[in-house]
Formats: sequence, C-alpha cells, structure tokens
Amino acid sequence: MSSMESDGARADGGGGHPDGKRRACGYQSDHLYKRQEAAALLALWSALLLTEGTVRFIQAGPSRELFPADRPVDVVPPALPFLAALVECVFGLTGLLVGVAAAFFDSHSRPVTVAFLVTQTILSWFAFVIFVLLVPAYRVRYLADPLFPFDTVGQSRAFLLAAILTSVALYLALQSGQFAFGMRLLGYQAPPARASSGQASKAAARGVFWNVTMVCGGLATTVAGLLLLVNAAGRGGAGRLDAAFSATPHVGVFPVLTTATGLLMVVTGLVGVATCAARKLLHPFLALSVANFLLMYLNFTIAQVGAIRPTGPPEVGAYQSGVVVVAALIGPYYTYRAQLARHEVRTSGMNTVAV
Repeated sequence: MSSMESDGARADGGGGHPDGKRRACGYQSDHLYKRQEAAALLALWSALLLTEGTVRFIQAGPSRELFPADRPVDVVPPALPFLAALVECVFGLTGLLVGVAAAFFDSHSRPVTVAFLVTQTILSWFAFVIFVLLVPAYRVRYLADPLFPFDTVGQSRAFLLAAILTSVALYLALQSGQFAFGMRLLGYQAPPARASSGQASKAAARGVFWNVTMVCGGLATTVAGLLLLVNAAGRGGAGRLDAAFSATPHVGVFPVLTTATGLLMVVTGLVGVATCAARKLLHPFLALSVANFLLMYLNFTIAQVGAIRPTGPPEVGAYQSGVVVVAALIGPYYTYRAQLARHEVRTSGMNTVAV
C-alpha cells in the first residue's frame, strides 16, 4: 500500500474556518490511531512468526550435521529446514521490533519500514517454499507405505496433498499478513492523503481475497476429513480413530471434527465474501467468524492433538495455534475495514477512509 492509500484528507481540511480546523484535528487523530493499529497488528503477526520460527529452529537440530554425505534421497537436505527456520526467526524478530517501536514508543521511520518489507518479502517466500511446499512434497514423492488410516499409497498421497493445500491457505495468512500490515504501517507513516472514491473498492478487494483464501483452506480441510471418514471403518470408526493421522496441519484422531471444521471454514469464507458487498451481513459474519475461530482452534490444536495417546506432538499445538489466530482474524478484519471505508465515503467525502 502506497502512501496515497493511507487514511485521511488533507491536514488543512477546511482552511481557517473553526469547523475546518476541528475536522483537520479529527483527521489527524484518526490517522494516528490507524497508524498505531497497523503497527500493533504487525507486532502481533511478527510475534507469532517468531514463535513458530523458534519451534522450527529447535526441531531442525542446529547441532547436527547440516550436509551429511550419506543423506538418503528421500530425506530433505537438513540445511534447508535449518536455514528456513533461521530466516523465519529473522523476519519475525525484525517485524516485531518495527511494530513494537511504532505501536508502543511512537518511533517511526519509513526507510526502516521499507528495508524491513524488502527483506521480509525475500526471506518469507524462502521459508514458505521450504516448509509449506518442499518438505511435504518430499513426503508425497517418496512415500513408500500407506499412512494410517489408509489402505493404499494413492489414498495417502491424496490426503497429503489436501494437507498441503490447507497449509498454503493458513500460512498465506501468517506470512503475507505480516507483509500486508507492514505495508499498511508504511502508508500511515506518510502524511494524511485525500480520500478517493476508489479506496473502498480496494478495501473490499482485500476482504474478498482473504475470505476466498479461507474458502480454499476449508475445501482442502473438508476433503482431508472426508478421506479420513471413508477409511475410518475398522480403525475405530468415524468418532475416534484407534491411532493418530498425521499430515500437518491435519494431526489428530477425530475425522468428523476435521470435516466439520472444513465445512464451517467454507461457509464463513463465503459469508465473508458476501459481506464485503452487503453491509447488513457484517454483524452476523463477525459472530460466525468467532465460532469459526473456536472450531479451528479446537481442530488444529488442543482437541485433536491433545487427544492423541499417549501424548501428541506439543510443537504442533505451539505453532498451529498462532496460525489459526491469524487465519481466522485477517478475513474478518479486512471485511470490517471494507465496510468502514464504504460507510465513510458514503457519509462524507472528507472523512478518513480506512484501507
């Protein structure tokens, strides 16, 4: 988002007239509020990224051999997950510093924000490709035996592919969300700019994008759940399986919960898309989003992973809880901003527009 996408009309907003001066003060305070909001959201996203990067870095085992001479062909080169986890810590930490400095200490520097965004773009894509695409792709390519609860390697690969698609949707919200709020902060670090009638459309487009992302993640999750349900007979049934299935982010023992979560994600995303155009749907959509978040949290963390016997992998709950928070939040946030932008343009062309 360029500086022209930041909120507000000109700071003079009405010349020397008292009403104009009051409006100008209102524009400035609203602009400052939204700037701090953008910084706080950048800090939140970055803190969750830093947490995930830390967990992945420890999992990567920095003390072990990164370039083993006898590495099997079906094993990802250990140096790649190690480097990806390291750079995730780097752009998580730098984003946290930029966001905290701006949100809590009112310390702003556009050159610093630009430098962060440039490095974040490069590093985040590297981490995304390694963790979301390459590592699971190795598992799909070299899978030799069926995964529980499937009978064939083909069914297992279909389940793994559904998990990859779910991960793409969830981690787009995490890593691209950090960039989006960094751009939002950059826009607010410029002086307030005059609102334009096209800003509401831009805000709505962002809301549509993130809600469509939720729909795609929900479809992939539903497919994963249905694959589990079809193969649940004789392995504990649809209620609870005898052992755990595992294809991150789908880790657990309850196929029905996976399927229900996917369906609710689809419904929530579709309602969100409609809400970007229909103002009256906003409050029902926000209520639905709360329910969607709670079910996603249960499915991807404590209910599924916590039910694994004797114990589930704690690192999965650690980083997937953060992913669920941002994935469930970013769509409703931009949908609300789209409605606010449309309302402000409709009520007064001089009002500050949030994008």
